[in-house]
Formats: sequence, structure tokens, C-alpha cells
Amino acid sequence: MTSETRSLALVLERIVRNAMAQFRDIADVDLNRPLELPESNTALVLATHLIGSAEYWVLQLAGGQDVHRERSAEFRATGTAAELVARYERWLTAMQQLLQTLPQERLDQPANVHDGEPMTVRDALLHTVEHAALHQGHLELTRQLLGYPPVGEQ
Repeated sequence: MTSETRSLALVLERIVRNAMAQFRDIADVDLNRPLELPESNTALVLATHLIGSAEYWVLQLAGGQDVHRERSAEFRATGTAAELVARYERWLTAMQQLLQTLPQERLDQPANVHDGEPMTVRDALLHTVEHAALHQGHLELTRQLLGYPPVGEQ
């Protein structure tokens, strides 16, 4: 693993583990409960979209794997915290395996983007950091709007 991919892996893992901490102890009924705010998402939808996006950007665009993502379905998702934690853990393992074997020169090569502007694998990984951090913050706020204390204050 290069120092750059090691840094990316550490940052991504920290963001994703912090996201998991936001929903791990939320009751499944609350995880799937809509907020009383217009155009808001459930905590489960946010968490599903975060990991669906991470799977796509890291595993498919950077790693060349087909993850069969249906983005629109992420915004209709329902489920349990246990299912989400398992999916997050699978992604963490796959992300680590990919970045451990990703050669430095691959970072400057084009990512497997089907639409939109061209980008490198590095760009795709950096986008994942940005996008995951954004939704991790949304999960923190949603947790509190559902009536749960901030993580660490229980």
C-alpha cells in the first residue's frame, strides 16, 4: 500500500466508522422513521445512500468491480441497523483489500466513469471522502432530530 492509498483508507475508514456509530444504536423503527422536515430522508436512507455511493465510487469506479448499484432505490430503502452494519463492514474489508493492492500509477489513470466528466481514480477516491463525510454529518444531525443524544454523550 502506498502512503497515499494508506492515508485515503484511514480517512475513509474513520468517516465510515463514525457514520456507523451514528445509527448503530438507533431503534430500527426510528431508523426508518421520516423526520418532520420537508424533503428530508430517514437515517436508514442516509446510511444506505452513503454506503451505496462508497461501494460505487471505490469498488466500481476505482476498482473496476461491478457493484450493481441502483441509486434511486437507496432513497426508498428500509431495513435494520444490523443489516447496515454488516454491509458497512463488508465494504470496509473490500475497500482495504482494494487499496492495499492498488499501484500508485493507477491513481492517475482514468476511473471507469460511464457518464459525467472524466476523472482519475484519485479523483474518484477523493470524491468518496467528500461525499461520505457530508452524509456522515447528515447522520449526526438526523440522529439528534430523532431524539438520540450525540454519540459519546449517552
